[in-house]
Amino acid sequence: MKKLLILSILLFIGKSGFSQVFTGTLEVDRANKEGLYTTVSVDEKYVKESWAQELAKYGRVEDGRSGVYRITGANIPSVSSLPLMVVSKVFYDKGRTKIFVSFGFEDQVYINGGHSQYPQAEKFLNNFVDLITQQENVRIQQKALDDVTEKQKKFAKSGDRLVKSIEDNKKEKERLLKRIEENGVALEKLLSEVEQNKKDQIKIQEELANQQKKLEEARTKLPK
Repeated sequence: MKKLLILSILLFIGKSGFSQVFTGTLEVDRANKEGLYTTVSVDEKYVKESWAQELAKYGRVEDGRSGVYRITGANIPSVSSLPLMVVSKVFYDKGRTKIFVSFGFEDQVYINGGHSQYPQAEKFLNNFVDLITQQENVRIQQKALDDVTEKQKKFAKSGDRLVKSIEDNKKEKERLLKRIEENGVALEKLLSEVEQNKKDQIKIQEELANQQKKLEEARTKLPK
């Protein structure tokens, strides 16, 4: 049978800043248990881990199925000076994590809204809610730090790439400037060679004309 939670309609609100605590009956392993419960917006996984650690402070915890925890003869002075039978269940329901805990005595009397120990039991549950709320805040802040750190790493890598690109650009510029300089020297040499070629052509033309003249003169001296 799916989780059966019979609420007593009584709503007990603790001190300012505390969560809302309800009394009711929950079916745990086919047996109805009277107790208290509250809901939190913390992931069920983390609530179960912290709740098991918290309960272990007061006795040997028997972990059952589906988030059920039991302690026989629990010693919880802040709730009662007498040994307690603690039965608890943590489960996910309608977008939130529910924490149900039943405090029972040997005479099958349970702490409910009308019991004299109810305020202590309510405070016990609220103290745990405060604890997991603080733990959740640490996780949130840690995740935020991790996200910022990851962004910082990305920016650092991007910055390193930019610095390298600038250095590569400078080297390329220097290489191009050197090539331009070398090309300028080569151009000057080519221009000089062109001018020299023009002079050489003029000179050879003069030599050609002179030689042609000498040839004509030599021919005129031949016997006729």
